[in-house]
Parts: sequence; structure tokens; C-alpha cells
Amino acid sequence: MSRVHFDCRYRYADGFQLNSTFSAGDGVTALFGPSGAGKSTIFALIAGVLRPDSGTIRLKDRIIVDTAARLCLPPERRQIGVVFQDHLLFPHLTVKQNLTFGRRVGARPIDFSRLIEILELGALLDRWPQTLSGGQRQRVALGRALLRGPELLLMDEPLTAIEQELKDRVLNFLERAFAEWKTPTLFVSHDQADVRRLAENVIVVEAGKVIDSGPTAATLDRVLLTRHPHRPALINLLHIQNLHAVENHWAGHVGEQTLHLPASVEPRAGGNVYVQFLPHDIVLAVQSISGLSVRNALHGTVREIVALSDRTFVALDVGQFLWAEVTPEAVRELQIHPGQSLMCLIKSTAIRLVS
Repeated sequence: MSRVHFDCRYRYADGFQLNSTFSAGDGVTALFGPSGAGKSTIFALIAGVLRPDSGTIRLKDRIIVDTAARLCLPPERRQIGVVFQDHLLFPHLTVKQNLTFGRRVGARPIDFSRLIEILELGALLDRWPQTLSGGQRQRVALGRALLRGPELLLMDEPLTAIEQELKDRVLNFLERAFAEWKTPTLFVSHDQADVRRLAENVIVVEAGKVIDSGPTAATLDRVLLTRHPHRPALINLLHIQNLHAVENHWAGHVGEQTLHLPASVEPRAGGNVYVQFLPHDIVLAVQSISGLSVRNALHGTVREIVALSDRTFVALDVGQFLWAEVTPEAVRELQIHPGQSLMCLIKSTAIRLVS
């Protein structure tokens, strides 16, 4: 049985209408789509902030909304932990008091000391919310939601209001929290990189409807390539491990291959980071080429070719999965085909550190 089953209609006074059906299992699932697609409306309906015009919402074997039966449980009875985009901490309570507010009797126990350790909140317990940074408030809000021992954790754009330099730390905290407590999670995001990093599955929402769902990478690739053929927003997100210094810059491993980072990037030695770059930042070659200024040359195997009217996307396995954008002429001249071995040339200056 799915962890969440959602089948609801809701219409706003301005005419926008949500008409969506989906199911989500255990693990981390993202609601992904552009601003105004209906993601936050779905969030509000599940959280109990809005009541649907018609439909049902089920959490595992419990019906929490059934308009035909006139059933709509209040938020406090839904056993859902909610983290809003603006955090909504109680200003008159300390961090510790915020964390322990509303803990449910009989809920799945979450060890308070372990939560403080994972989210690194020990030094903040006696402080007031107004003295915290955006990233600190986000961690407190997450901790409070987790301590309720929820059947489902809901998060609305958890990284939008956080300063860019703190985003990586919050991402790390989220990953640690998901791994530690394995609370089924549904989070709203319009950021493709965050979704690719955090979510195991994704539900894509557009104009109030679910247009696709499934495993994150495959679903996002399919949607961005086939539904937006003229301006695909596809990105490559690679997990770089075992960082080490090389002359005046840093490098790390993609599988057994080495990727060089821009000289301006100064990550932590021995650690891991995520980097992103665009498909058109890759040049494909049928063999190794000497005498070039490009530092990064990854061996890859062609897995898939998606031909559009004016460009072609080539999926390659370099130890991880990435897409290269080339012209139809290049595909013909290089005779690119599935199973072929190619060199992927990537300028280090095109690589952006996302953590």
C-alpha cells in the first residue's frame, strides 16, 4: 500500500483549478514544477490548511479526507509533521521550547539528544527564534516536525529562503535526517538540482495536474526533454568524491575517473560535493584529443539518444549518468549510437559547485 494517496479538486476564486491524482511511497518524494503549478496547494490540502472541493486523501490505511463522506480531519489529528517555507516558529518560545511543543503521546519515539546531535542544535537551545539565521530556523522547524514522530513529513520549498552559502549545510542536515529516521517525506521544490539530490521519486506538477511521476532522474529527464523541447532546462548533477588538491585547484572522483573543479572552488579536502553543469557544456569526441586546454575528459558509454527538431541529447554513463547536447549533424558525422564509447570534454569553468 502506498504511504500517501491523493485525489483532489480545488478551485481558487481567480479561476486556477487543481485536479490532481497521485500516490507516493515510503522514502523521499518531491513535488516538482514551476511557480504557480499547484504544488503548494497540494501541500496545503494534505497539511489541512485547505479543504478540497472534492476528493480523498489517504495516509497508508487511514482516510484523512473524504468529501463524499464529509470527513476532513483537523491538522492536529493527521499525524503529519509540517515544515513551512517561512518556518513559523513561535517567537515567544526558546528553541528548546519550540522543539518540544506539540509532541504527541504515543507517537513514534525520536531521541531528543540524537536529534540535537544530527541537526547540530545544541548551542541554540536557549536562543529566541528572532536571533537565528534562516538556516538555523529551518533546522529548528525540521527538528520540531520530526519530534512529533509523524507518519508523513511535509516540507514546502525547504531551501528557498536560505542564504546560498548556508544551503549546502542545510542540504547535509536534511540528508542526515532522512537517513537517520527514514520518515516518509513529501517536499515541494522548483529547484531541479535539489530534487535530484534529495528525492528518490518525483511527482511533476504543471497547471494544476500531475503530468508524470516515477524515479527522480529518469522522470525529470523524460519530462524536460519531451514536454519542453524548445527550451529544455535539463542539468547534469554529479556527485564528486574524495576531493584532493592538484596544483592550484581541487579534483575529485566520478567513479574511477577524475574531474577537475574550477580554481575558485575551495571545498573540504577528502570530502564529497555535488556539481552541476549544462548539457551544452559538454563536447563529445570519438577518441582522446591532445593539445587542448580542457582539463576534464571523461570516458563514457552512450546509453540513449533523444533527437529533437534542432538538437540532440545524448545520455552517457561515465560512472554516473549525464546528458550532452549536440547538433543532429554531429550525431551523423560521429555516427553516435547506443553502446558507443565517447570522450566527454567539459570545461572546468562551466562547472558550478552546488555543495
